[in-house]
Amino acid sequence: MQFEDVRSEWESDPEGFWKRQAARLTWARTPDQVLECAGPASYRWFPGGMINAAENCLDVHLAAGRGEAAALVFDSPQTGTKDTYSYRRLHEEVAAFARALDGLGVAGDETVLIFMPAVPQTVVAMLACARLGLTHSVVVTSVPVAVLRDRIDDARPALVLTASGGFDGPDATAYQPLLEAALAQARHRPRHLVVLQRPEAGRWTPVPGRALDWHDLTARSGGGAPTPVPVPSAHPLYMLYTSGSTSRPKAVTRDTGGYLTALRWAVENVFGVRAGDVFWTDSHPGWVMGHSFTVYGALVTGATTVLYEGSPIDTPDPSAFPRIIAEYGVSVLFSTPMTLRRIRTASPLDRPFGAGGSPLRAVFLASERVEPELMDWTGAFFGCPVVDNWWQTETGWPIASNCLGLGLLPVKPGSVARPLPGYQVEILDEDGRPLPPGEQSHVTIRLPLPPGCLTTLWNDDERFAATYLDNFPGRYDTSDAGHLDEDGYLWIAGRTDDIINVGGDSLSGLDVEHIIGTHPSVDRCAVVAAPDDFYTQVPVAFVVQREDTGPAPQLLARELHDLVDERIGAWARLTRLVFVRALTYTPSRKIKRSDVRTWLSNGTGLEVLADIRLAADGGSCWQ
Repeated sequence: MQFEDVRSEWESDPEGFWKRQAARLTWARTPDQVLECAGPASYRWFPGGMINAAENCLDVHLAAGRGEAAALVFDSPQTGTKDTYSYRRLHEEVAAFARALDGLGVAGDETVLIFMPAVPQTVVAMLACARLGLTHSVVVTSVPVAVLRDRIDDARPALVLTASGGFDGPDATAYQPLLEAALAQARHRPRHLVVLQRPEAGRWTPVPGRALDWHDLTARSGGGAPTPVPVPSAHPLYMLYTSGSTSRPKAVTRDTGGYLTALRWAVENVFGVRAGDVFWTDSHPGWVMGHSFTVYGALVTGATTVLYEGSPIDTPDPSAFPRIIAEYGVSVLFSTPMTLRRIRTASPLDRPFGAGGSPLRAVFLASERVEPELMDWTGAFFGCPVVDNWWQTETGWPIASNCLGLGLLPVKPGSVARPLPGYQVEILDEDGRPLPPGEQSHVTIRLPLPPGCLTTLWNDDERFAATYLDNFPGRYDTSDAGHLDEDGYLWIAGRTDDIINVGGDSLSGLDVEHIIGTHPSVDRCAVVAAPDDFYTQVPVAFVVQREDTGPAPQLLARELHDLVDERIGAWARLTRLVFVRALTYTPSRKIKRSDVRTWLSNGTGLEVLADIRLAADGGSCWQ
């Protein structure tokens, strides 16, 4: 079927469409109905249904006779490790670790926090939790102590699973100092800490009674595969924290039945990936791309997923991308514009990868706006179509995209193509009135959101409503601006809130302001986004220093930079701080950020005392 046929099928019978997609999964109990609505903002997908995510990602493939097919390929250049896990082997390791977790007495309503590098055991841990019906939260290992501490307190995990170290970039990072500092500061005390020793990446010094060894625990767990625990379709499979929050953590919560239904449809139809294809999502499992497509999406479809430890543009260098694609026969690559910009910098077009023949059918890009020039270069370098698509951590799968599996539509450079089945995108003005094609304003999605999108924020229904639903009743507010054209193509212009898109990571400008404001020498500050050729956007801080206090601006700028690095992480990229005599205000005494942005664009309107640009530090920003 082609895109228009599928879109029409969904529009004419939305519930019938999703019922047919859900029927492709294995259910312990068939859902009573497709959608249960108590109101526009209160609904559940596939109520009455009982399902297990790990069973659908592993057991069903063994039952279909595909146990020896490759499920996961692991590549770790810094450790010299290359390994392939068949579906049977991955199933055995998940079963063994699930037995080990079950032996620790974790109840079905408890959570597990996973703080691990991009190694197969991270995928094993996620699927073992799913097999037991436990909700997991994977936290990327690049976060600083304060962020990890806050997420431990918010998730309140019964268990924390970690490793002695990993390669998040070119060099090894030991996790023991970071995790033990976070646990020491946290109010919540997990019952158990399980550590995977990786001597090649760092050694965890055992302390009697404080941590359990991963391999010893698994070896003592006995034999036999624990039966997958069926959970209600609405059961939270995982919670995923959005990037860099320094106020109360905000964890997107995803259901099980709706998520698996949406992912299988998206992997096959959007990405054109089928069972047996090799799908490489260049993402750590702790990011939403990693959750949705490195792990659950690839495996529920029966594809082979590639897991690479470290950033392939740093470990050892950008040549890793062509090597992995050629060595493992990658069919579809899913990456980010920032990553492709770095590959372009190091890879001249006089030696295009695709010139010698490539297994790639397409390269998909997401997480930030992609300039048409970069799409042209990527297509020429890899020798295949390049597909831009748009989605959010909250939605879990693309809102709009060209669809490789349904026949590509004509490309309009700069557009993310057409909204996908399930998404009723509307452009509304400030008063909530629909706008005609071509007029730009708030991008919203009519409720109910399709299967697979967030159902709430972890333990915070009120904040969920206030953040996403209250601005435009009956709609989900994406906090992005854009327009639909006469052909129904969607064009995204940028954020309408304080979020700064730093190389695909979402940074809250207000969070940075709050951190800077804690310094005793700072009177007021405003943080806004500035365009950047490499990261798309970077934060710029405008600072009013208290009179006659504190260090000189150059020293204060370094202190403020280090403070943000400590609380958020080096990925925030705060390297420019502008010291001003005063900021301007609205009649209600709010900072006029429009005046700050005007100064950035033309240098007028503010009295600047010092404009300081610091040398960029390290820190991983890859996703």
